[in-house]
Amino acid sequence: MTCMPDEDVEFHNAIKDVFLKYPEAQRKYALSSLELEDELEIDFDKKVGVSRVEDGKIITEFVDRESVIRMQICLKWNFDYTRCLHWKEAKK
Repeated sequence: MTCMPDEDVEFHNAIKDVFLKYPEAQRKYALSSLELEDELEIDFDKKVGVSRVEDGKIITEFVDRESVIRMQICLKWNFDYTRCLHWKEAKK
């Protein structure tokens, strides 16, 4: 059973309206919570998530921001698109 967010309801409804206005984006984007990153106390000023697919799993590691190759694809941006929070590891 899934449950709908019970906080920030107006915000979530506004996002839903945007997805309804742009249906082609519904399979391309999703609203993501930073709850797990907050639980790990990730400091996005210093760290960035880097993901790879391995054996049918998405593996994400948080590494020093300066160590990331900038030729990768950004998967998750902050709210105003000024900082990438999560990169996809380049294919080898």
